[in-house]
Amino acid sequence: MILDLHMHTIMGSIDSNLSVEKAAKKIYEKDLNGACLTEHSSIWEKNNNQIEDIFNLYNLKVFRAIEISTDYGHIIAIGFDKYYSGSHNLELLRDYANKYGAFLISAHPARRIFGKEKYQQNLLYKGKDYIPSVDEFSSNKLFKLVDGVEVLNGGNNLAENKYAYIAANNNELVMTAGTDAHSESGIGLYGTRFNNEIKNVQELVFNLKNNYSEPVLQSDNAWIELDLNYYNSE
Repeated sequence: MILDLHMHTIMGSIDSNLSVEKAAKKIYEKDLNGACLTEHSSIWEKNNNQIEDIFNLYNLKVFRAIEISTDYGHIIAIGFDKYYSGSHNLELLRDYANKYGAFLISAHPARRIFGKEKYQQNLLYKGKDYIPSVDEFSSNKLFKLVDGVEVLNGGNNLAENKYAYIAANNNELVMTAGTDAHSESGIGLYGTRFNNEIKNVQELVFNLKNNYSEPVLQSDNAWIELDLNYYNSE
Protein backbone atom coordinates (compact mmCIF):
# COMPACT_ATOMS: atom_id res chain seq x y z
CA MET A 1 0.00 0.00 0.00
CA ILE A 2 1.40 3.41 -1.01
CA LEU A 3 0.14 6.64 0.56
CA ASP A 4 0.95 10.28 0.02
CA LEU A 5 1.62 11.17 3.65
CA HIS A 6 1.67 14.93 3.12
CA MET A 7 -1.10 16.52 1.10
CA HIS A 8 -3.01 19.65 2.00
CA THR A 9 -6.74 19.89 2.49
CA ILE A 10 -8.55 19.80 -0.78
CA MET A 11 -11.65 21.80 0.12
CA GLY A 12 -12.06 24.85 2.32
CA SER A 13 -8.39 25.61 2.83
CA ILE A 14 -6.64 28.86 2.01
CA ASP A 15 -3.47 26.82 1.50
CA SER A 16 -4.70 24.64 -1.39
CA ASN A 17 -6.48 25.09 -4.69
CA LEU A 18 -7.12 21.39 -5.29
CA SER A 19 -10.63 20.15 -5.99
CA VAL A 20 -11.50 16.85 -4.36
CA GLU A 21 -12.52 15.24 -7.66
CA LYS A 22 -9.31 16.17 -9.49
CA ALA A 23 -7.15 15.18 -6.54
CA ALA A 24 -8.72 11.73 -6.17
CA LYS A 25 -8.48 11.10 -9.92
CA LYS A 26 -4.82 12.15 -9.99
CA ILE A 27 -3.95 10.00 -6.96
CA TYR A 28 -5.61 7.03 -8.64
CA GLU A 29 -3.77 7.66 -11.94
CA LYS A 30 -0.44 7.82 -10.11
CA ASP A 31 -1.05 4.36 -8.64
CA LEU A 32 -1.25 5.66 -5.09
CA ASN A 33 -3.66 3.99 -2.69
CA GLY A 34 -4.63 7.10 -0.78
CA ALA A 35 -3.48 10.22 1.01
CA CYS A 36 -3.04 11.75 4.44
CA LEU A 37 -4.52 15.26 4.42
CA THR A 38 -2.49 17.60 6.60
CA GLU A 39 -4.31 20.81 7.38
CA HIS A 40 -2.32 23.57 9.09
CA SER A 41 -3.04 23.77 12.83
CA SER A 42 -6.33 21.84 12.74
CA ILE A 43 -7.95 18.57 11.71
CA TRP A 44 -9.99 19.12 8.55
CA GLU A 45 -13.71 18.80 9.14
CA LYS A 46 -15.40 20.72 6.32
CA ASN A 47 -16.99 18.46 3.69
CA ASN A 48 -15.56 15.46 5.54
CA ASN A 49 -18.12 12.97 4.23
CA GLN A 50 -17.99 14.35 0.70
CA ILE A 51 -14.22 13.93 0.52
CA GLU A 52 -14.40 10.37 1.82
CA ASP A 53 -17.24 9.50 -0.57
CA ILE A 54 -15.31 10.71 -3.61
CA PHE A 55 -12.12 8.95 -2.51
CA ASN A 56 -14.17 5.78 -2.05
CA LEU A 57 -15.34 6.00 -5.67
CA TYR A 58 -11.70 5.46 -6.67
CA ASN A 59 -11.16 2.83 -3.95
CA LEU A 60 -8.75 5.19 -2.19
CA LYS A 61 -8.04 5.66 1.50
CA VAL A 62 -8.00 9.10 3.09
CA PHE A 63 -6.68 9.96 6.56
CA ARG A 64 -6.59 13.14 8.61
CA ALA A 65 -3.56 14.75 10.26
CA ILE A 66 -2.31 18.14 11.42
CA GLU A 67 0.71 20.12 10.26
CA ILE A 68 1.80 22.23 13.23
CA SER A 69 4.14 25.22 13.14
CA THR A 70 6.48 24.77 16.11
CA ASP A 71 9.64 26.33 17.46
CA TYR A 72 11.49 23.58 15.58
CA GLY A 73 9.75 23.92 12.24
CA HIS A 74 6.69 22.21 10.79
CA ILE A 75 5.58 18.93 12.34
CA ILE A 76 3.06 16.49 10.89
CA ALA A 77 1.12 14.94 13.77
CA ILE A 78 -0.82 11.77 12.97
CA GLY A 79 -3.17 10.35 15.59
CA PHE A 80 -4.69 13.45 17.19
CA ASP A 81 -8.38 14.27 16.89
CA LYS A 82 -7.82 18.01 17.44
CA TYR A 83 -5.19 20.69 17.92
CA TYR A 84 -3.95 20.87 21.51
CA SER A 85 -3.18 24.24 23.06
CA GLY A 86 0.51 25.07 23.24
CA SER A 87 1.53 22.60 20.53
CA HIS A 88 3.75 25.26 18.95
CA ASN A 89 6.19 24.22 21.69
CA LEU A 90 7.65 20.98 20.36
CA GLU A 91 8.54 19.63 23.79
CA LEU A 92 4.93 20.05 24.87
CA LEU A 93 3.74 18.57 21.58
CA ARG A 94 5.99 15.57 22.29
CA ASP A 95 4.28 15.17 25.64
CA TYR A 96 0.86 15.27 23.95
CA ALA A 97 1.99 12.67 21.42
CA ASN A 98 3.20 10.38 24.19
CA LYS A 99 -0.08 10.81 26.08
CA TYR A 100 -2.42 10.25 23.13
CA GLY A 101 -0.31 7.83 21.09
CA ALA A 102 0.32 10.13 18.11
CA PHE A 103 3.22 9.93 15.66
CA LEU A 104 5.32 13.04 14.95
CA ILE A 105 7.09 13.64 11.64
CA SER A 106 9.45 16.52 10.94
CA ALA A 107 8.17 17.95 7.65
CA HIS A 108 10.71 19.36 5.17
CA PRO A 109 13.22 20.16 7.97
CA ALA A 110 15.96 21.35 5.59
CA ARG A 111 13.78 23.60 3.43
CA ARG A 112 15.64 26.81 2.47
CA ILE A 113 18.73 25.72 4.40
CA PHE A 114 20.87 26.89 1.49
CA GLY A 115 18.97 30.19 1.07
CA LYS A 116 20.76 33.50 1.30
CA GLU A 117 17.88 35.95 1.62
CA LYS A 118 16.00 36.67 4.85
CA TYR A 119 12.73 35.34 3.46
CA GLN A 120 14.49 32.13 2.39
CA GLN A 121 15.88 31.18 5.78
CA ASN A 122 15.48 27.71 7.20
CA LEU A 123 13.16 27.57 10.22
CA LEU A 124 15.83 25.91 12.39
CA TYR A 125 18.55 28.42 11.53
CA LYS A 126 16.79 31.77 11.38
CA GLY A 127 19.20 34.65 11.84
CA LYS A 128 22.25 32.48 11.15
CA ASP A 129 24.69 33.73 8.53
CA TYR A 130 26.15 30.35 7.67
CA ILE A 131 25.02 27.02 6.24
CA PRO A 132 25.28 24.26 8.87
CA SER A 133 27.09 21.09 7.96
CA VAL A 134 24.94 18.01 7.62
CA ASP A 135 26.45 16.69 10.85
CA GLU A 136 25.51 19.85 12.75
CA PHE A 137 22.05 19.73 11.20
CA SER A 138 21.63 16.08 12.19
CA SER A 139 22.50 16.86 15.80
CA ASN A 140 19.71 19.44 16.14
CA LYS A 141 17.43 18.82 19.12
CA LEU A 142 14.52 18.55 16.68
CA PHE A 143 15.51 15.00 15.83
CA LYS A 144 15.34 13.93 19.48
CA LEU A 145 11.72 15.06 19.76
CA VAL A 146 10.14 13.46 16.68
CA ASP A 147 9.45 9.89 15.58
CA GLY A 148 10.10 10.31 11.87
CA VAL A 149 11.53 12.59 9.21
CA GLU A 150 10.11 13.46 5.81
CA VAL A 151 13.06 12.61 3.55
CA LEU A 152 11.21 13.21 0.28
CA ASN A 153 9.10 16.34 0.03
CA GLY A 154 7.68 17.60 -3.24
CA GLY A 155 8.34 21.22 -2.27
CA ASN A 156 12.04 20.68 -1.58
CA ASN A 157 15.01 20.41 -3.89
CA LEU A 158 17.31 17.38 -3.99
CA ALA A 159 19.94 18.86 -1.66
CA GLU A 160 17.36 19.78 0.98
CA ASN A 161 15.82 16.32 0.89
CA LYS A 162 19.30 14.78 1.14
CA TYR A 163 20.00 16.66 4.39
CA ALA A 164 16.74 15.31 5.79
CA TYR A 165 17.61 11.76 4.70
CA ILE A 166 21.02 11.87 6.37
CA ALA A 167 19.55 13.35 9.56
CA ALA A 168 16.93 10.60 9.70
CA ASN A 169 19.54 7.93 9.09
CA ASN A 170 21.97 9.34 11.67
CA ASN A 171 19.23 9.47 14.31
CA GLU A 172 17.67 6.11 13.37
CA LEU A 173 14.27 7.68 12.75
CA VAL A 174 11.43 6.43 10.56
CA MET A 175 11.61 7.86 7.04
CA THR A 176 8.49 9.08 5.25
CA ALA A 177 7.68 10.77 1.96
CA GLY A 178 4.93 13.03 0.67
CA THR A 179 4.28 15.46 -2.11
CA ASP A 180 3.32 18.46 0.04
CA ALA A 181 0.90 19.07 -2.82
CA HIS A 182 -1.17 22.24 -2.89
CA SER A 183 -2.26 21.74 -6.51
CA GLU A 184 -2.97 18.91 -8.92
CA SER A 185 0.44 19.14 -10.60
CA GLY A 186 2.22 18.27 -7.35
CA ILE A 187 0.51 14.93 -6.79
CA GLY A 188 2.30 11.64 -7.35
CA LEU A 189 5.96 12.58 -6.98
CA TYR A 190 6.62 10.66 -3.79
CA GLY A 191 4.88 8.25 -1.47
CA THR A 192 5.31 6.09 1.61
CA ARG A 193 4.89 2.37 1.01
CA PHE A 194 3.52 0.18 3.80
CA ASN A 195 3.92 -3.55 4.19
CA ASN A 196 0.31 -3.85 5.33
CA GLU A 197 -3.12 -2.62 4.29
CA ILE A 198 -4.04 0.46 6.34
CA LYS A 199 -7.72 0.80 7.27
CA ASN A 200 -7.75 3.65 9.78
CA VAL A 201 -5.58 6.24 11.51
CA GLN A 202 -4.82 3.90 14.41
CA GLU A 203 -3.39 1.32 12.00
CA LEU A 204 -1.46 4.05 10.21
CA VAL A 205 0.16 5.12 13.47
CA PHE A 206 0.88 1.51 14.46
CA ASN A 207 2.63 0.78 11.17
CA LEU A 208 4.66 3.99 11.33
CA LYS A 209 5.74 3.36 14.93
CA ASN A 210 6.89 -0.13 14.00
CA ASN A 211 8.62 1.15 10.84
CA TYR A 212 6.60 -1.14 8.56
CA SER A 213 7.09 1.39 5.79
CA GLU A 214 9.58 2.99 3.42
CA PRO A 215 9.78 6.15 1.28
CA VAL A 216 9.39 5.58 -2.46
CA LEU A 217 9.47 7.67 -5.63
CA GLN A 218 8.04 7.45 -9.12
CA SER A 219 10.43 6.31 -11.88
CA ASP A 220 9.33 5.16 -15.33
CA ASN A 221 5.73 4.84 -14.08
CA ALA A 222 6.78 2.54 -11.24
CA TRP A 223 7.33 3.08 -7.53
CA ILE A 224 10.91 2.37 -6.50
CA GLU A 225 12.64 2.23 -3.14
CA LEU A 226 14.67 5.25 -2.07
CA ASP A 227 18.37 5.02 -1.31
CA LEU A 228 21.19 7.54 -0.92
CA ASN A 229 22.22 7.15 -4.57
CA TYR A 230 19.05 8.98 -5.60
CA TYR A 231 20.28 12.19 -3.97
CA ASN A 232 23.55 11.98 -5.87
CA SER A 233 21.84 11.56 -9.25
CA GLU A 234 22.09 15.22 -10.27
